[in-house]
Amino acid sequence: MYNVLMIGSKNIKGNSYGGLEALLRNYNALRKIGFVEYLNLYDYKIGKYKRRINFYLLGRHYILSKQNELHLLKICENKDIVCIEQSHFGKIAKIIKQKYPSKKVITFFQNCQYEYSKAENPFNLLRQKVVHFNEKCACKYSDKIIVLNKRDEDALYCLYKRKADAVIPISLENRSINFNKNKIENKPIALFLGSNFFANNHGLKWFIKNVLPYVDIKLKIVGNGMDKVDLPKSDKLEIIGYVENLEECMQNADFMIFPIFKGSGMKVKTCEALMHGKNIIGTGEAFMGYDVDFEKVGAKCETVEEFIKAINEFPQRFTNKFNEYSRSVFLEKYTDDVTFKQFAEMFE
Repeated sequence: MYNVLMIGSKNIKGNSYGGLEALLRNYNALRKIGFVEYLNLYDYKIGKYKRRINFYLLGRHYILSKQNELHLLKICENKDIVCIEQSHFGKIAKIIKQKYPSKKVITFFQNCQYEYSKAENPFNLLRQKVVHFNEKCACKYSDKIIVLNKRDEDALYCLYKRKADAVIPISLENRSINFNKNKIENKPIALFLGSNFFANNHGLKWFIKNVLPYVDIKLKIVGNGMDKVDLPKSDKLEIIGYVENLEECMQNADFMIFPIFKGSGMKVKTCEALMHGKNIIGTGEAFMGYDVDFEKVGAKCETVEEFIKAINEFPQRFTNKFNEYSRSVFLEKYTDDVTFKQFAEMFE
């Protein structure tokens, strides 16, 4: 058994969302390997002004003063392994390895953060520079790095000449689910699942404007903060926002719709849809990192015409709300039991 410190910037007891699900998966995998202490960097808040000074002048993409760094190093003193959640905390890897060269440092790349920052705000060049610096540190000072998919691995090699030590895709715990196997509605219900986030908002606005007027469906949008997004109006649209339990919403949907064009890493929402045995119509970005047959799971679309065609043909191609193929792919490739074995191999 190892004594492990995991460093991140999210409250592991907070509300569920994509980034947190990935963190929890990694945390639970580490628990299988040894005793894990979790350090939330946001417990070290030191004020808005000082945060900006750290970010811009010291190359820090996290909220640590010099005193906090000394405390962090003290915590690391009796740890065998330090795992860093997300590459934009790369300077932490540098600090730890310079102080404790023999400590094993492992960094989880939820995405290629530099590419992600460019997609989120292409005009914030200073932020991109800081992210690039931290990610470069993560690649240089980590003993091992773990990525979610081949695209991110290729991006890291192109940017920093560092290959990943493991490609471990997103996974979820295999929960007990009451599947809805009813027939598809005469007017199918399409469900978009996702929080108020730039890539989600961009894709939804595009879909509602360009596709929704030409298909006979009811589109429901569920996710934290989505009721506050300024989306185009439509009588085919129902914005629900945050719900405590997503299961009922997913069961009642005839198919999931994921028109996502921006981002990096993998989309947890796609894994959730597979787990619930749902039909899925989405972009290549929504399916990035997933090994599925698009015809069997639903359809992969990139253009307005492809989305309209796939949705209009959907009732003829699929008979009920439950997609047995989606569920089988989840069980075979994207459960925690499958990926935990890959994590264990990293510590042998």
